[in-house]
Amino acid sequence: MLKFFGISKKEKITVKDTANIFSIALNKVVNDGFPEIQTFLNKNNNLDKSPNIKDEDVKWFRLIVFAANLHLLSTKFEEEQSVELRSNVIDNLLPYLDDDNEISMDLFLNYETYFNDILAKQIDPIETMAVAVFDKYKINECQSELLKRRNEPNPVLFNELRKYLSHFIWNWEEFLENCRVTS
Repeated sequence: MLKFFGISKKEKITVKDTANIFSIALNKVVNDGFPEIQTFLNKNNNLDKSPNIKDEDVKWFRLIVFAANLHLLSTKFEEEQSVELRSNVIDNLLPYLDDDNEISMDLFLNYETYFNDILAKQIDPIETMAVAVFDKYKINECQSELLKRRNEPNPVLFNELRKYLSHFIWNWEEFLENCRVTS
């Protein structure tokens, strides 16, 4: 009844706690979901050969997923909260990339620039994720000669990949329906 009048009893949660929840959940989704992406690409009938993606290649996938999700922060939060959330999320992400935080930060920033360059051409973050996966795992080299020469992904494979990757986007609408992020 309170929601009907525009009043809701949302749980207050700090930016830092939000970033922690987000980071832990997204890392779990990446760890649990990467084997599915790996199998999907390694055993795909739309490719002439397997890209032979290995378990340790999860690092690139983690960067793709986090870059896309961090991009979306600016669409869900005011600038100040978005910047603060991004900073906290990156702090949580760095240990997953390398033991040396400086190397991790360079890796992330370079990758975020790479992702944003693709995003400028693609507009849609999920499609950008698919392009990044296609590029980072050298899927083009595994396609038929015609598609390889055109340097474009098999449309069936690409659409399936986009569907898989859509499951790696954090559902901020649901989260913000139940929580109010405070500084």
